[in-house]
Amino acid sequence: MKKKDLKITLIKITIALLVIFVADKVFSNYYDSLVKAYTIGELVETYKPYGQGTNVRFSFYYYGQLYKSHNSLGYNKIRKDQKKFLIEVPIKDIKRSRILWDYPVPDTLKAPYEGWEEIPAFLKKKEGD
Repeated sequence: MKKKDLKITLIKITIALLVIFVADKVFSNYYDSLVKAYTIGELVETYKPYGQGTNVRFSFYYYGQLYKSHNSLGYNKIRKDQKKFLIEVPIKDIKRSRILWDYPVPDTLKAPYEGWEEIPAFLKKKEGD
């Protein structure tokens, strides 16, 4: 490969990485700006798209309506007996709901019809946990 071709390729890679980084920041800022509610969701299934990491499908009720969504599992681990988690629901963009992996909930806990305005204190982790 010629030096000129190598420089052009490196510039293209740098620009692509910069665009990805900026797009991620823009989306993160957009998501963080949304008003959110919290409810309880149940894991439906895990699946692994070809060439990608493991994803999970989950469902939850919000204002009496059933919604389904999906998230990446990432580095999180799911216990075999754990099926319910706290779900963060952006009120104006419900399809972007996320599982809050750090907040597993007991099977007996039910969310209010309209969800919670913030993470319930009894689910929040104590310092040192």
